[in-house]
Amino acid sequence: MASLVTNQAMAASFDCKKVSTATEKLICEDSNLSSLDDDLQKGYRMALSAVDPFSKPKLIAEQRNWVKYVRNICTDSNCLSKAYTARIDLLAKSKGIINNEGVCSIPFGSSCRSVVHYRDPSYRIPSFNESLASNKRSARVIGCDRLIDLPVGYANSNHSFGGYCTTRDGSIRSRVKICNDEMLGHFGMLPVKDGEDTDQNLIEFTDKKCFGG
Repeated sequence: MASLVTNQAMAASFDCKKVSTATEKLICEDSNLSSLDDDLQKGYRMALSAVDPFSKPKLIAEQRNWVKYVRNICTDSNCLSKAYTARIDLLAKSKGIINNEGVCSIPFGSSCRSVVHYRDPSYRIPSFNESLASNKRSARVIGCDRLIDLPVGYANSNHSFGGYCTTRDGSIRSRVKICNDEMLGHFGMLPVKDGEDTDQNLIEFTDKKCFGG
């Protein structure tokens, strides 16, 4: 048993003898998760060396947000395994200048409006929580797994953000779709049912509740 604990303590990117959270404890107790943690650190170092210097601060901030708002809200091994695998895959694709992906996908007359899909779904969490507070909601967002922006489309215009997120209200966690904007104070939040968390559903919700200006 002592040998097993020692191996696990050496496998993770942090010192398993000094774990400070339940999530870190889960990683240290599971050899597969500990191995994924090692793979993630290798992938992160490779990504830092592969991206453009201008993109390095973005990648560093993105990684810190991933640890805080994705990895650390997991409460079981299955959640952690999915989170690590998705992050490792994204880091492997991180080369040169890293940007969010914009797709012209909302019909608008004879043309279309853009939807920007964010690499870092945690980017808007502080703003979402400000909106929750100003609307006198007791829940707070503790993590998001998808984030979009619906820009109005001209200089210095409004941006409307929507995300699939996890909220916590006391001991109760809920999965929601939430949106707000930068200029007009739009806000919306609804629970997400099983099978509803599609990109199209989020686009339609954000467009209806928070777009404009």
